[in-house]
Amino acid sequence: MEFEELRQLFRDVFPGSSPPECCRAPGRVNLIGEHTDYNGLPVLPMAIAQEIRLAFQPRDDGRITLSNVNPAFPTVAFQNAPKIPASAAGSWENYCKAAVQGVNAALRPARLAGMDVLVSSTLPMAAGLSSSSALVVACAMAYLRAVGVRLGDDLSRLALAELLADAEHYVGTRGGGMDQAVILNAVEGNACKIDFFPLRMENAPLPDGCAIAVCDSTVKVNKSGEALHRYNAGPRLCALATALVRRQLHEDFGEEVELDRLGDLWFGPLCLTHAEAEELCMRAVDKPRMTLAAIAARLGCPPEAVRTRWLGDLPEPPDGFPIQARVRHQLTEYRRVEMARDALLAGDAESFGALMNASHESCAHDFEISSPELDALVEAARDAGALGARLTGAGFGGATVSLIYEEDAGAFIPAVTEQYYRQFLRRTGTPPIFIAQPGPGADYVA
Repeated sequence: MEFEELRQLFRDVFPGSSPPECCRAPGRVNLIGEHTDYNGLPVLPMAIAQEIRLAFQPRDDGRITLSNVNPAFPTVAFQNAPKIPASAAGSWENYCKAAVQGVNAALRPARLAGMDVLVSSTLPMAAGLSSSSALVVACAMAYLRAVGVRLGDDLSRLALAELLADAEHYVGTRGGGMDQAVILNAVEGNACKIDFFPLRMENAPLPDGCAIAVCDSTVKVNKSGEALHRYNAGPRLCALATALVRRQLHEDFGEEVELDRLGDLWFGPLCLTHAEAEELCMRAVDKPRMTLAAIAARLGCPPEAVRTRWLGDLPEPPDGFPIQARVRHQLTEYRRVEMARDALLAGDAESFGALMNASHESCAHDFEISSPELDALVEAARDAGALGARLTGAGFGGATVSLIYEEDAGAFIPAVTEQYYRQFLRRTGTPPIFIAQPGPGADYVA
């Protein structure tokens, strides 16, 4: 839906309203660097043309009403407050609540304004393209207008990205800050290497003549619903790995060493090399799998304390938790992101593609976030001539991303369609594939 049409529909949905303002927030596709951001390690995503679009108008009574062009999302309303009660898990309004409550907590506006909001989207939902974070960003931008905060003047885009990364924990997912950072700060024509704590960004263009093919596996994963448990297993085991490394450092030095996340091994007071970090981590987690009892003994605390602080309701596998493999993914993926940035800056498409392939293998085997469908789709993309292909996003379902030569797009799409959608899925119809170029970040629309 074009913005002029969205504005007109807003006045139909909210009779008697004045002409609304509009904003847009793009989706993103992560090229490499999966499940590393919450560990303080870099990622390399890009914004895409598909986006969330909002028409909105402030209200003085603190009431926030959300309507959606898509009838699958019911109109809902809630009252703005310092602490906004969450709706049931999976409810779409929770993403707006997360944005509003996050802004309230961080900025403490003089008044808790309301707003009427109409949402439209060209982003496929639950496809690993960050439709949820795009909605959070768009709602936050609308709410900033409602409380009189000027983005870029009163609040920087980097600051808003950090604010919203924390705010999105409201919906229950324990992610990092990649999605919000690239959605708000992307530069057209460039992918973004993003580092964290503090947040900083470096632009890198795709190699000449190359494009990104995004292929939807059609396996839908609702991170705020039934898949929340699987998604949060990654951050929880990484936090536990950090505790084990911190314990190893205490044994090595005889005193406590500050270590909040795995990335602090490189960027904190230790400033380790890759080789030093790897050696330390493998000593701290020296067995492929660790039982809860073994972890508790290593940390010197009761198993109940380990579960309360780090594991929550994460069930213990019969043969123990695969913490070593999770750490190995962090160590190797960090290196891949750094080399991928260098490959982009050098215009080296083949090296970048090889790194994408290696990343998928690590995501599938060490972090265990792939699925039979994603593996089959990656194989189909490589057979169709992709220089590199990998899953993208949280995993378990969603999309894959492939680096291809632009001139090969005409042959790539039918080849993947035949091998994956028709032969593997036994599905007919138009394949959910699109060719993406790096797009600009979120903004207001005149």
